[in-house]
Amino acid sequence: MAETTKAATHDCGCGADHHHGPADESARPEPAKLSPEGQAALTAAAEALGLIIRLHDREPDAALVRGLKEAEAPALFAAILAGEDGQTAAAALAEALDALPDDPVEADMDLVAAAWAEVHITHGLRASPNGSVWMTVESLERQEPMFAVRDWYEHYGLSTPDWRRRSDDNIVHELQFVQHLLGLGTQVAAVDAGRFMDLHVLPWVPEWGRRVAARAAEPLIAASGLLTATYLEGLRELIAQVSGVRRGPVAPLPQAQAVTPDEPERFIPGVAESW
Repeated sequence: MAETTKAATHDCGCGADHHHGPADESARPEPAKLSPEGQAALTAAAEALGLIIRLHDREPDAALVRGLKEAEAPALFAAILAGEDGQTAAAALAEALDALPDDPVEADMDLVAAAWAEVHITHGLRASPNGSVWMTVESLERQEPMFAVRDWYEHYGLSTPDWRRRSDDNIVHELQFVQHLLGLGTQVAAVDAGRFMDLHVLPWVPEWGRRVAARAAEPLIAASGLLTATYLEGLRELIAQVSGVRRGPVAPLPQAQAVTPDEPERFIPGVAESW
């Protein structure tokens, strides 16, 4: 994401626009800083989130595989993620990396790259990485949810490079924005990170991740989906603990999207996903 000089304004008596964006801080004093311990926890969480972002941002290559192995990423996530689901996700990543050579060559990554493209380019898995497809009854791209997300970015002086190539509500941009907020070191930014997740990330990304995990042919791509779904739930809990503001309700998906990962989707002319 790129910084801009444009800032959005919001008008809501409660201090935040629950449909579009964060509170307008222009009339407030300088935001309170988080405790050193709290900020350290969010910084570590943001670094781990960066690994997940990289898995989705572009096709996995040999350098990424080497880096994940050298960093012992599965052990890192196993230590971070609590509960059976978290351990399952970490184990899936470990198995996927173990199945690849320690020093892979391009040929080793061809099938992984093709599986990544099925998710993020060709949409062969029918699991769109863009929020509007999930959060609108019509299942269309670049709808109101995208513009609501854009309000948040603009409020923090950020913009996406090219929304026509990658929608503002693409999973990569949304997670990059959360990562940015976690690095600001203020209580307001931490609260906004949690609110943004409740309104724009958690309604659809965990289900998206579970679909990818169930449908992807390559273990590394499947593991990235499961890891994303599990990690974001834990991250949201951490933000609530550090910020001192409890979690808000997560917006439900439209009924048309509330299907299980393995449920076949009936094609209806005119209302299928717009890719």
